[in-house]
Amino acid sequence: MSLLERLLGDDSPDEQVDLEDRQERADDDLHARVDGRAAVEDCAVTGVAVVNEGPDGEPVVVPIARFSLGEDVEEPDYDRVWELVGDALSALVPAFEGVFVRHYDVQFTFDGDELFEAEECRRVALTPELAERYVSDAGFGVDALR
Repeated sequence: MSLLERLLGDDSPDEQVDLEDRQERADDDLHARVDGRAAVEDCAVTGVAVVNEGPDGEPVVVPIARFSLGEDVEEPDYDRVWELVGDALSALVPAFEGVFVRHYDVQFTFDGDELFEAEECRRVALTPELAERYVSDAGFGVDALR
C-alpha cells in the first residue's frame, strides 16, 4: 500500500495501529517522567507524522512531543528545556524502536498571554543517532546532547 493510500484510505493498516500504540506508550512514559515538575503546565506526545515511505514500503515518521511552559513565561530557561528534551527522548526512543524515524521533534510553547497574542513555539529536532546515543550511553548526558 502506498503512502498516499495509507494517508487517504479508509482502512487502518497494521502500521498505523502500531504507530498509535507506540504514541500512547510514549505519552504515558512522558507523563510519568514529567508530571508534578515545576515549570511544565502540560506535556504530551502530540503526534507521529508520517512524512515519507522507506525503500521497503515502511512509513518514515517524526514523533512529536510538546511541552507547555505557561503563558507567564516570556523566555524559557534553556537549561530546563534541555532537561525536558532528555525526558522526551527517554520516552520516545524506546517506544519507536524498530520504526524508521527521520528525526524526533520536541516542541515548547510559552508566552501568549495577551488577548490576541498566540503562544510562541520553539522546537528542537534531533537525529535518531543522537537520540539513541542519549538513551543508551550513560556518559552522553543532556550537556553533551545540547
